[in-house]
This record gives sequence, C-alpha cells and structure tokens, in this order.
Amino acid sequence: MNDDEKEILDEKLVRLRQLSKNLDESFTIPGTNIKFGMDAVLGLVPGGGDLVSGIFSLYMLRAAMKMNLPKRAIFSMLANIILDTTVGVIPVAGDIFDVFWKSNKRNMNIIEKHIARFEK
Repeated sequence: MNDDEKEILDEKLVRLRQLSKNLDESFTIPGTNIKFGMDAVLGLVPGGGDLVSGIFSLYMLRAAMKMNLPKRAIFSMLANIILDTTVGVIPVAGDIFDVFWKSNKRNMNIIEKHIARFEK
C-alpha cells in the first residue's frame, strides 16, 4: 500500500469512526456512564426510525465491502445490522436494546481488526 492509498484509507476510517460514534455513543445519560447515539434516538420515531438508522449502518457495510474485508467479516457486520434493526422495531424494548447493543461500534471494531491485520 503506497502513501496515497494509506492516506485515503485513514480518511475513510476517520469518517466511519465518526459515523459509528454519532450512531451509538454521541450522548451520555447524566449521572451514568451509559452512552447512546442517534440510532437509539431514531428508534423512538414510530414507523421507520429504525429503518433509517439501518440505512446509515448499511453505509458502513458498503464501505467495508469496498475495503475488501473477508466475507466472514461482512456477514458478521450484516448480522449485527439485521439484529439491531429487527429488535429495534419493538417498542420500548427495542429502544433499550439499541442503547446497549451498539451494532455500529461492533461493526467498526470488525473493520479496524481487519485493517490492523492488513497493515502488518
């Protein structure tokens, strides 16, 4: 990997990390260490909020596919998104699940794990 490719990859990772943080950990419940993000907030919108957050999650999956992550990693990411979106549509319980599951953070960890192996 040449310097230009590494710089492009680094910029992409910064954007994906920020998206992951925005979706899963942008706010903290006062007096606790519990963080949540726009994924949980969008889940409060009846009839589509979880689907919208799922679309943002699919952007991360698409980026991972463009980075040529192994199929196993892609399927793990897809399973996280499906679980988060499916359980997320359940009123109240799905919103609580969104606060603790953090599928985007999990998916970002999968991407970073692959990239770390690639750079060695």
